Amino acid sequence: MSGRHIVMATVGSQGDLFPFLAVGRELRARGYRVTIGAHGIHRDAVLEAGLDFVLASGIAEPEDKAAFAARAFHPWRGPRFVVRDLAAADVASSYAALAPVCVDADAIVTSTLAFAGQILGETRRIAWLSAALSPAVFLSAFDPPATGIDWLDRFLRSSPRRGAWVRRIGETVTSPWTKAVRSFRQSLGLAPVSVWGDPFHRGQHARDGVLAMYSPLLGRPPQDSPAHSVVTGYCRYAPSGDVLPRELDAFLDAGEAPLVFTLGSAAVHAGETFLCESMAIATALGRRAVLLTGSPEMRARLPVVLPAGICAAEYAPHGALFARAAAVVHHGGIGTTQEALRAGCPELVVPHGFDQPDNAARVVRLGVGDALPASRYRADVAATKLRALLMDDGVALRAQRAAAVIRAENGASVAADVIEQTIARRVRT
Repeated sequence: MSGRHIVMATVGSQGDLFPFLAVGRELRARGYRVTIGAHGIHRDAVLEAGLDFVLASGIAEPEDKAAFAARAFHPWRGPRFVVRDLAAADVASSYAALAPVCVDADAIVTSTLAFAGQILGETRRIAWLSAALSPAVFLSAFDPPATGIDWLDRFLRSSPRRGAWVRRIGETVTSPWTKAVRSFRQSLGLAPVSVWGDPFHRGQHARDGVLAMYSPLLGRPPQDSPAHSVVTGYCRYAPSGDVLPRELDAFLDAGEAPLVFTLGSAAVHAGETFLCESMAIATALGRRAVLLTGSPEMRARLPVVLPAGICAAEYAPHGALFARAAAVVHHGGIGTTQEALRAGCPELVVPHGFDQPDNAARVVRLGVGDALPASRYRADVAATKLRALLMDDGVALRAQRAAAVIRAENGASVAADVIEQTIARRVRT
């Protein structure tokens, strides 16, 4: 090996970052220098993990997080905004930042929206692997991602022919979103798209390997995925040592296991009524509750003095908190979904967009939870669903069995093995 240096380029929320931090720490323990290229909001998390950070985005942090989240999680226009107006528009700035870092790299690992990293992987004489952070990334005809519309999902899953139709429609509709990427590629003297296809779909899957960095409980690569796809298992990263804040720890010690309500680090700003409805749910069920507000701005929307038995915190390590929960109500982000599985408690998933409806459907198929679209999240409906989950011994048993499986996984180690093997093959060729 030359510099024993691996670059990881990721675009998105904490759910898109944490698996890279898990694998990066494993590689660092094996003697590699690991550089994470990401948005500036992730700088502190990367440095806390002991990895190198490079600002790989020219997009400023939004001043109005609620307005930004509302655009990003709009049910129809949100994906276009995130792909076209953020990730694709940022490709030139990201390339300029990542290219110098890749000069001495042995490999680059890229996420779905890391378009500049994909170009560098394609054109540099280094190993290039990509990450599929959830099953929906494969957009398979044999395992089409769920939309959250029950009748439509049943129809699409009834035959691969219908799933293939969804994939063709998806690729056609979203192709204009990556126009800026195609133009930038041409400015570098490259073809508008790679030989693998559009960068948002099949073109994102790397030449040398695809790391499906999630638990096989949620699915395995379908038969129409790239042949060199490997399910690593859950690549778990626990920030802050998985230790709870003192006040929250004391609250948990003071009574029965609470309900936990969270919309993660991004969707929480789009769910204006989520926290208030969640308080009403806890009251209706006579349960204690923990509300993760995500930011001081969202905490300010709640009463200054909360009802007895309800605690609010901006953030808490999910692993430590979920392990002490009676049930978790969450948005269906892939990391949060897997932490809830690992905790072995029932889940009520309230998907807001992107891969979240599909992750919710997989939780339901596992028999460990239920789903409720964000547009229908009201205290009466959600309380009924939660009450049923909490009273179902079968759900509890299946959740505990799933927890035993996912706790035994070491996705970061498996991913690091694949990366090392890929580098070795690349050196020999």
